[in-house]
Amino acid sequence: MARQGKTVLITGAAKRIGRAIATAFAMNGWSVIIHYNQSLAEAEELRRNLPGKGHSIIQGDFSTAETIIAFLDNLKCSRLHFDCLVNSASCYSRLPLEQTSIKEMTAIYNVNMFAPFQLMRFFAEQMKRGCIINITDQRTSSVDPAAGIYALAKKSLRDATEAAALAWAPDIRVNAVAPGLVLSPPGVPPGKIEPLLKKVPMRVRSTEQEVAQACLFLANAETITGQTIYVDGGMHLQGFPLETPPSQR
Repeated sequence: MARQGKTVLITGAAKRIGRAIATAFAMNGWSVIIHYNQSLAEAEELRRNLPGKGHSIIQGDFSTAETIIAFLDNLKCSRLHFDCLVNSASCYSRLPLEQTSIKEMTAIYNVNMFAPFQLMRFFAEQMKRGCIINITDQRTSSVDPAAGIYALAKKSLRDATEAAALAWAPDIRVNAVAPGLVLSPPGVPPGKIEPLLKKVPMRVRSTEQEVAQACLFLANAETITGQTIYVDGGMHLQGFPLETPPSQR
């Protein structure tokens, strides 16, 4: 069902899963604020091709505390109003826990946890009402040392989702979507995913369009809050990681 007159801010919307989410919302009558960091050309191309009207783009770097604060200040000055926030921007890392420096840990947490959390608080303070959807990861349901600090940051975002859902009800709903195998990480050949599918109960990868439809469902589900929808072919039910931790190989 189309939601006329609604606006959604989607972080990391210029490419990959974020782009699919932006397309799904626009096709259902939403105006989209497209956040990007370095992908200006892709963001402009997406804005031109989205159905509907009222779409805009906004730049923001989430890698440091200073740039996160600068983005929030810019967002406040822009006086943009949005009814839904989708925290899709992410930074994937496979560094072993024992090899992760404080600098690397901070950078990973900034993008995957601190920026989404600050945006959640901004939404609660400035928008007052609406819904928030955080893109987490199927790893949040189990222990996966091979995923390093990235997995810990996504677990923190899951916990923040549940805490905010309780703290900000009934005015703001907060939910999460946890993808499994969807797209290969940047720089990793798509064929790398294929051998991993034997560990997926459904034996197929999920699609970015499925993730987008889960987000759209949560945006329209007026009584659902504090929940995570796993779009992962059942991976989270198994309770073990895709990869063996380096110390056990």
